[in-house]
Amino acid sequence: MRLLAVGDSFTYGEELADRMTAWPFLLGKKLGYEVTNLGKPSKSNTYITRQTIENAHEHDIIVIAWSHFARMEFSDEQGDYEIWPGCAGNLFQGELHYRKDLIQYFNRHHSDSYLYNQQLINIILLQNYLKQHNKRYIMLTAFNQSYGETSTRQLRILSSKINSQIDNTHYLGWPDESMMEWTYGTLKGNGGHFLEQGHEIVAGKIYEHIRHFKWIP
Repeated sequence: MRLLAVGDSFTYGEELADRMTAWPFLLGKKLGYEVTNLGKPSKSNTYITRQTIENAHEHDIIVIAWSHFARMEFSDEQGDYEIWPGCAGNLFQGELHYRKDLIQYFNRHHSDSYLYNQQLINIILLQNYLKQHNKRYIMLTAFNQSYGETSTRQLRILSSKINSQIDNTHYLGWPDESMMEWTYGTLKGNGGHFLEQGHEIVAGKIYEHIRHFKWIP
C-alpha cells in the first residue's frame, strides 16, 4: 500500500535534522505504507494540484497540504518558478533579472480576493477529481493564510458561494485551523517551521482521521 503526500516546505520537512522524521514518513510508519513525499520548499498550490493529479493513480491514500493561497506559479524558457504577491516582494524571484518586472507588477497590483477564489477553485476541482476516481484523500492547510489589508475572514465572506462547496469532512481543520495551530507551542526552526514534535502531532491528527474513515483495519 502506498501513501502520497504533496505540499510545500512543511510537508518536505524543512529545518528538520532528518527529513525522514517529516510527518508524511511518520504517518506512513503508523499505517505501514510506502511513502512518496512530493513536498518541496516554496512551492505554490499550482504545483500541489499538478503533482497530485499526475501521481494520485499510483497511490492508495493521498494527503494534500495546501500552501498559502497567494503563492503563484509561472513558467518561462528556464522552467517553473513561484512568486508570492504581497509577501516580502522578491521572495521567489531567483537569479533571472527579467523576472523582476512580473514580480513587481503582481506585488503592486494583485487582488487578494481573486487569488483566494482561485485557490478555492483549485481545492474544489481537485476534491472532485479525486472523488470521481474513487481515491481516498485528506486535505489540510500548512500555515496561517492571512496577511496584508484583507483578513482571511473577510475573504471567506466575499467567497461564501464557492467556499460552501468544499467538503470539510475530507479537509482537516477547515476553514480556521492549519498545521501551525495544531503545533502551537512546539519548537520551531529559525525559518518558522515546526520541528520533530510538531511533525509527530500532524501525523497523529491525520492518522486519527484516517481511522475515523475506517480506511485501515
